Amino acid sequence: MKIRFAKAYTHFEVGDVIDETEVGASMAKGLVNLGIAEVMPEEKQAKAEKGAKE
Repeated sequence: MKIRFAKAYTHFEVGDVIDETEVGASMAKGLVNLGIAEVMPEEKQAKAEKGAKE
């Protein structure tokens, strides 16, 4: 699961996209539940990964 930050949090800026493994699965779920981050839809995740590889 990839999450995108909707609000700045520690060293992450608004719009940053990370994989849940960077912060841990439970922390990622907590950030989503608090409204700090949102889960990226599968199709956007694929586009983000493709763009990162190019």
